Amino acid sequence: MLRRIVFALSILLLLASCTSTKAFVSPIAVSEDMSLDEKLVSFGGERVSLPYPEIFFEGTKWMDRLTSLIEEADDYILISTFLGSFTDSEEELYHAMMAAAERGVDVYFIIDGLSSYDMTESQKYMTPLYFLRSSGVHLLEYNPVTAMNLINPMSLVIRDHRKLIVIDGEYAAIGGMNLNYISIGAGDGKTQRDSMYLFHSASLSETLINNFVKIWNESSVEKINNGMFPGGTTEEGMYPGYLFNMKIGDETSISGMYASLLYEADDHVILFPYLPMLDKNMKKAVKDAVDRGVDVDFVMPVDLRGYAASGIYQVMPSLIEDTGADYYLSVYDKNGEILPLLHEKLMIVDSRYTVIGSANFNVRSMELSHELALVIDSEELAADLEMHAVSIRDAAEHIDYDEAVKRKKEEGSFFASAFMYIGG
Repeated sequence: MLRRIVFALSILLLLASCTSTKAFVSPIAVSEDMSLDEKLVSFGGERVSLPYPEIFFEGTKWMDRLTSLIEEADDYILISTFLGSFTDSEEELYHAMMAAAERGVDVYFIIDGLSSYDMTESQKYMTPLYFLRSSGVHLLEYNPVTAMNLINPMSLVIRDHRKLIVIDGEYAAIGGMNLNYISIGAGDGKTQRDSMYLFHSASLSETLINNFVKIWNESSVEKINNGMFPGGTTEEGMYPGYLFNMKIGDETSISGMYASLLYEADDHVILFPYLPMLDKNMKKAVKDAVDRGVDVDFVMPVDLRGYAASGIYQVMPSLIEDTGADYYLSVYDKNGEILPLLHEKLMIVDSRYTVIGSANFNVRSMELSHELALVIDSEELAADLEMHAVSIRDAAEHIDYDEAVKRKKEEGSFFASAFMYIGG
């Protein structure tokens, strides 16, 4: 009952606030006189130098790799995740974390306050992570659902959706996977289709440490400082990147990042948007790219949990009509069996620029969540990820306008589409 009340209040507040992504029509984003580098930096991108990352598309493989990194940690471990919970299949991971803290490694762990209200399949198995504190893990619950917060329900709308890990200033990981059953614990073929990227990079680690310290200190009475987390010694990588670590209310703009890339695109864009609630400014940026001759492909899941499917079917006709892009639904395999949910966040522009991280291409991520995104300028990485993305697109169902209208009439729901602002 509490969950329903919280979400109902949140929806009303969101609809009343008329949230919009103004950066998509800002002079900076549409400027023809600024370089992409200048635009990204203007919108808060922090320049970093990156090596080619280890890439994980399967949750259990990422969990195994993360467990080994934690077991090898010498000094400190910093973790932030949106949904974190314990299940039997994650026992080795969390026991490694506890063992690290017990042997003197400083473990700082941020989970969002909605972790205990997980709406995915994880809720059938999960145990909250509060037990980690007994082993010396410093666990911070961001913006918990409390009676005090219900007095100001708008505060419950803003969530920390970031997923980041830093170990000993040497290894840094970002992506879309949470630390829960459906992301990493369900097993091969059952975990969500998602991604994590592990960089052996002192440069990226240092940047993430700076941001982690700020996040922690703004939300905890236990204060930390950068000196507690010395930097690594790895040489800088070969690829330029731009890290966007966005906290609602600051000057860093995920909207501006996406807008800049769309307005700079020359040939093609492929996007994996989860719960694609786009406002008129976002649609205009996509439409302008299409009108310039850019091929724009959206490859989307249909989240079969109640509200999400009918919400997506509700908005699909307007997405197609207002943007002119091509839309693909990745739901079933060639045998008609339901695929695991496509939860991956990915954008590739002109086979050169890649966007990874926690941020979805929707209003929720751009205006109502703390998010993390990384733009990487690498034709090598873009080529590999484009091969991955195209394989998913080509196996998906292309939806034209007439089919979208049909599904809206049969399965669409306005209220479900409004609820997608929360779930996205």
